[in-house]
Amino acid sequence: MSLTNASPEEAARAAKLSSRRLAVLPVKARNEALDAIHDALSAARISILEANARDLEAAAKSAASGELSQSILKRLDLSRKGKYEDMLKGILDVRDLEDPGEHAVALFQTGPLSTNPGVKFHKLTNASGKD
Repeated sequence: MSLTNASPEEAARAAKLSSRRLAVLPVKARNEALDAIHDALSAARISILEANARDLEAAAKSAASGELSQSILKRLDLSRKGKYEDMLKGILDVRDLEDPGEHAVALFQTGPLSTNPGVKFHKLTNASGKD
């Protein structure tokens, strides 16, 4: 799906769907996808910053009329010193995170939920929610 002319709602729906797909990918595939995103954003930096400048012009008009706050306007500016680099670094930081799916989570419950006080119930699951 191209998000070039998508509404914010369409872009949000696409991002939500993509995040679900990424969540179940093997670590190697997910990291390759994050590397590809990083590389594409790095390669398209000039055109992205040009488009961002046009968006900022429209956003500045909205801020001037009170439809948009100045703090939001400031956050939209990808040309601010270090902002684009921080965005790219954030992608690599996510790539380098430990895979949460490799760890089991144990939940223990005692007391009123048990028909026999003192009996411990536990459930082991991984980050994907699969038992």
